[in-house]
Amino acid sequence: MNMRSIIIWTIAGLLSVSNILATESAELQGQRPQEGRGTPAAGTVSGKLLDENENEPLMFASVVLHSVADSAMVSGSISNEDGYFEIREVPFGTFYIVINYVGYPRQTFNDIRITPRELHYQMGEIRIAPDATLLSEVTVEAARQLMEVGLDRRVFNVAQELTSVGGSALELMENIPSIAVDFDGNVSLRGSTNVTVLIDGRPSTLTGLTVSEALEQIPAETIERVEVVTNPSARFDPSGTSGIINVVLKQERRPGYNGMVSLNAGSAGRYSGSLNLNYQFGKWNIFTNYSARLSDMESFGNSQRQTFMGDVSNFMDQDITGNNGMNSHNIQAGFDYQFNPRNTLTFSSRYSNWNRTMDNLTHYMLYQDLTNPSSLFLMDNDTDMLHNSFNHRLNFRRTFAQEHRELTADVSFSTRNMDRNQHFVQQFYENDWSTPLDQQVLERSYMDGQNWSFSTQLDYVHPLNEQSKFEAGYRIQVREMDSDFLFEDFHSDSDTWENNLNRSNHFIYNEQILAAYGMYATMLGRYSVQAGLRAEQTLVDGDQRTTGETFNNNYFSLFPTAHVRRSFENNQSAQISYSRRINRPHNRNINPFMRYSSEYEVSMGNPWLEAEFINSLELSYTRFWPSTTINPSIFYRYTDGMITRFRSVRDDLPGMEGRDVTVTNFENLNKGISYGTEFVLSQRFSNRWNVNATLSYFRNIIEGRGAQMEAENDSYSWSGRLMSNTNLGNGWNFQVNGFYRSPIIMLQGEMDAMYAVNAAVRKNVLGNTGTITLNFSDIFNTMRFSMYNYGDNFTMDMERWRNSRQITIGFSFRINEYDRRRDRNGRNDDNGNGLDFDDFDM
Repeated sequence: MNMRSIIIWTIAGLLSVSNILATESAELQGQRPQEGRGTPAAGTVSGKLLDENENEPLMFASVVLHSVADSAMVSGSISNEDGYFEIREVPFGTFYIVINYVGYPRQTFNDIRITPRELHYQMGEIRIAPDATLLSEVTVEAARQLMEVGLDRRVFNVAQELTSVGGSALELMENIPSIAVDFDGNVSLRGSTNVTVLIDGRPSTLTGLTVSEALEQIPAETIERVEVVTNPSARFDPSGTSGIINVVLKQERRPGYNGMVSLNAGSAGRYSGSLNLNYQFGKWNIFTNYSARLSDMESFGNSQRQTFMGDVSNFMDQDITGNNGMNSHNIQAGFDYQFNPRNTLTFSSRYSNWNRTMDNLTHYMLYQDLTNPSSLFLMDNDTDMLHNSFNHRLNFRRTFAQEHRELTADVSFSTRNMDRNQHFVQQFYENDWSTPLDQQVLERSYMDGQNWSFSTQLDYVHPLNEQSKFEAGYRIQVREMDSDFLFEDFHSDSDTWENNLNRSNHFIYNEQILAAYGMYATMLGRYSVQAGLRAEQTLVDGDQRTTGETFNNNYFSLFPTAHVRRSFENNQSAQISYSRRINRPHNRNINPFMRYSSEYEVSMGNPWLEAEFINSLELSYTRFWPSTTINPSIFYRYTDGMITRFRSVRDDLPGMEGRDVTVTNFENLNKGISYGTEFVLSQRFSNRWNVNATLSYFRNIIEGRGAQMEAENDSYSWSGRLMSNTNLGNGWNFQVNGFYRSPIIMLQGEMDAMYAVNAAVRKNVLGNTGTITLNFSDIFNTMRFSMYNYGDNFTMDMERWRNSRQITIGFSFRINEYDRRRDRNGRNDDNGNGLDFDDFDM
């Protein structure tokens, strides 16, 4: 599919939106009360809405007029800044009015009559008392459950998570049950790193950023909640072995002017800040936000490798010290425009700038007998990366007279430029490291990356009756990644830099995904049932310009999903769910050109790598008591054609002959099986103290028989996480959390256990409009990543760590009570992929 076809499909989708709007308009004209047909629509209904307790006007409340004859919506209005509303052009007839306002119970007023003698119906002052239950959900963040359970998701409310203050979204992930983060920032869900991470419902990797790169740019304090979906419905992109993690950012849609500012400073040169502003007036809502992060982290590591090449054994030791600097800036601006209570248009534009510098010094020691090194050299690797990206999004949402009927249309376009410059200096030494030899190797590389992506999506929800609904939609996503990599060697005899053709390459990757889905949901007594089917056509083209290799991989796939939930008495329920998912290879994993990390380590892609398919089944139970919630579950996951990286040592690489080089490649294995159990507990011991705990136990089985290897591995693993929150009174709060993850297997080895403890204290100040937080991360300095790796001709032990024990102090201030009355029923900026299924939750 070319861009012309995509534009045609997009126009067709927008025309279908227009057609539905026109149809709905015609329906509205036809839904006038019987008494009003053929009579002039000249009547009015008016009134004024006030808070019963505060005597303040209720601004921008929804007021809808319905016909008594058939309950059809006749017209509607929104209260103004003074709480006043007026519904005009009301035909003759008998009506009732429904008033909705966030944090207040729905109000219904009957017996409203418009006749030739009474054209103007005055309701006067309508005083509404806030609902204590609704208002507590909206205004009291501290009282919200850490975890909420829905039909197809678990929601973790992290707005009050203290131990991540001053950190990034990546660090916040470490505190979410079922989620783990390794040393390199790889996010895993239930032991699998093949997880899809969304930010406000949109792919975090859309323009080529890795998951860790995308999450590192987001300050933790700007996150409202994290939604974990292990078996997503057919509405969602089926990518990701273990499911979806959706990071929902804080948003404000409250009348008037409000905002929030946060500043954080910590040890190891960590600084961050954010500013969120929102102004709503009339039909407009204007919003903007800015965030920045600055850090300067030290890293350390060592490794020992032994190779077996024929009858010869060689040893290599590495000691690594590094300094990693990072600064990022993100700014977003946009608006919502509400044409009327049913039609809302949203536009937003985001710019991100991200710069990272890395200076790594690695001491290499090569041996043959472990006594006298045969070679000593120091590798100095300086890297400078600069990312610039733009994202523009246009969204239209339409609701209808029929409750819960909804249409959303979304178009987005993103671009990203990345420049990466590296300089390598390899200096050889005498055997005691004291005297440098007159032997030096100088190298440098430049990478220019140009990525863009375009997507369009249409989703329609149609209730069939009060107990069931049908949903359908389509999505088109196109992206291109263009990476031009130049590697040069310095020749001292001619004092010139020359292109190294063995290491330079230019690779272009194109991917198109065309998807359509249908889904049906219903209530059958105490059962909630949801079933769906998604169809996708994937078109992939790769062009290795340097070698002239081209390849493509086109395939069609079906993804069925099913969710069944049974409610019981005493606030308990059980559910079973199934989904088929896919994990597509990353463009770097199929680029056949070798990428050089050092003189002794390279990686290369496999152009014939295929997507892996996953069948996932889960059974769970939830029970609520007044102060206790439990959520045990059992899961099973079968992966066919599992994508796995494997390592080997070769001494015949072009330009590196005679040198034992570790080569990382990718293969489709026979299968992978993972099954286990997970138990989540939320316990409130008193109004001042609550505890949340998670315990997981699972088995991983990997069987691999690829073109270049044959291996298998099998083990049991477990992990635990505990968080304690204490209200100390007088605005003081204390939080401590810790986690432990046992050793876990890979195809060719095992990662050692990891554990850490964090703590934080917070004080509300300035009349509860400000907070000061002091955060202590990795108190006992235990966060280390180590692993054992092996192959047919090598063994390797590796350990890496950072200066993770840090102290951070943060201050935040709410402008005009920002975030105190968030509309939790409002939709997020989720590209039509919202996680809502409230109509069928019990």
